[in-house]
Amino acid sequence: MNHRSIKRRALAAVAASGILAIAACSSSGSSAPKAGGSSGSGSASASTGMGTKPLVVESTALSPLTKTFNPFDQTSTGYQLHSTNLYYEPLFFFNILNPNQAPVPMLATSYSWSNGGKTLTLTTRSGVKWSDGQAFSAADVAFTFNLLKKAPSPTGAPTPDSATASGPNTAVLTFSQPETANLFLIGTQAIVAQHVWQSISNPATYADATPVGTGPYVLSSFTPQGILLKANPTYWNKSAIHVPEVDFPSYTSNTAAQTALTSGQIDWAGNDISNVQNVFVGANPSTNHTWLSSAPYLSANNVVTLWLNVTKAPLNDPKVRQAISYAINRQQLSTQGETGYELPATSSSGLLLPVDSSLLAQSLSNDLPSTGNPSKVSSILTSDGYTKVGGKWTKNGQQISFSIEDPIAYTDYYTDAQLLVTQLDAAGFAAKVDGVGQPTQWSNDAANGTFDAMIHWSNNGPTPYFYFDNWMDYSTSAPVGKAAAGDYGRFNNPQAQSALAQYTSSTDSATQQSALNTLQNIMSTQVPEIPLLYGAAWAEWSSKNYTGWPTQSNAYSDPGPNPTEVEYVILHLTPAS
Repeated sequence: MNHRSIKRRALAAVAASGILAIAACSSSGSSAPKAGGSSGSGSASASTGMGTKPLVVESTALSPLTKTFNPFDQTSTGYQLHSTNLYYEPLFFFNILNPNQAPVPMLATSYSWSNGGKTLTLTTRSGVKWSDGQAFSAADVAFTFNLLKKAPSPTGAPTPDSATASGPNTAVLTFSQPETANLFLIGTQAIVAQHVWQSISNPATYADATPVGTGPYVLSSFTPQGILLKANPTYWNKSAIHVPEVDFPSYTSNTAAQTALTSGQIDWAGNDISNVQNVFVGANPSTNHTWLSSAPYLSANNVVTLWLNVTKAPLNDPKVRQAISYAINRQQLSTQGETGYELPATSSSGLLLPVDSSLLAQSLSNDLPSTGNPSKVSSILTSDGYTKVGGKWTKNGQQISFSIEDPIAYTDYYTDAQLLVTQLDAAGFAAKVDGVGQPTQWSNDAANGTFDAMIHWSNNGPTPYFYFDNWMDYSTSAPVGKAAAGDYGRFNNPQAQSALAQYTSSTDSATQQSALNTLQNIMSTQVPEIPLLYGAAWAEWSSKNYTGWPTQSNAYSDPGPNPTEVEYVILHLTPAS
């Protein structure tokens, strides 16, 4: 799998990345946004006309901008700013806050699996045009997925063995293995025009300076200081567009972006703001909003864990990994490291709670004490042959010694790492902080397996299969020193592989739950990752100019300006009266 931005780390000048994925349903049933959007929070009732002001969105501090919008290139400006789906639409939209919600039809209206989950048949939408006026068809969908052989999807969509159009509205994708669980990766792939891209010799590096898409917006203007998108007059769902223009300004740092946000220059942002209640909401309480009005203020969309390199002793011992987990004061990490925005993980299962509560193995409910359990640590390690020598747990003359690597620029994670080391030292572990200067070094060390431990967010998606797949799928890993696509801790467990295969080969909910139960118990007993916190979905917005934002009472989408959410949320917005 590949990386995709899902959240922001504090004071970093780059977007944080996470790997996305999701499970399949048998067919899609929800509808695309209707004209008029949905009700917002904290403002006057919305009108149904077109607004007069651009919607200003900031998701990534990026400067200067380059005129690159290639959806296959994760370094392109469009991909980094999360603007891609505003012009290159996906097949479906998925609500990661609701595991039970069916995919929402976008360029595809329905789907079905056959051939044991190896063949996906898609019905594509009629009456859609590309922004240059040419007609869209299923052939464009087939072309896009065949193009993945030359330009792999940065969002992780699997490459089919074949992709064909059996009619103007029917695309058939055939894979070498069952892919039912990866409908999200397939369904969120940005679709490009065959008549434009078929002449591109190297689609992976093509700049794509003037994108031709089917989405609700087209490029209006570009400068290194920002891009402006305007409403697409040929959009198939034109009646749902109430925002005339979307502005993505350039910012040199998160600090500069935060200043613009709190001064009212930005309508929608995804920032980690210290003291967000006073600094942002307090700046204009009637129009400035976060998901919650009190701590933790933000929704959660991922599981923050302590990644462990299980190839390295003593971290190759599951008892040691389990003991480390019980030594952690998660409440302190939440309160001091994350300023209360990310709540302590309560279950060793690895599930995101309470979102995944219906899928939780009840024996693993609330089994992680928020402040740690020293007696449990002692019991586990004593039974494993360890004794305390000089205050440190020791066996055969060797202490339990390891480092926790995180970027200094990610101030919250770096603080968490320092807190962890202090906690573990007091509990008898010889741990230390390895603060790296560049997030790219951290990412490279993760991929290459050249680390002991590191704090990291998880995949996000509507079902926990995707956390587990990223944590445990050894087929995506690699020998230490070579870049892995997943399972960065090099965890190799046949039972986990079998459970992952069981899940992805079936659309039966009972079969999938059985697989999830197995994976949860492996997480709890083998501890390839240590759950720490429920990671925040950084999101702030203003209802001064537009309403219709997702709320707790109308949670139609994750509230952050993330890649697929940007289009869907904007299509729900209407001008404030």
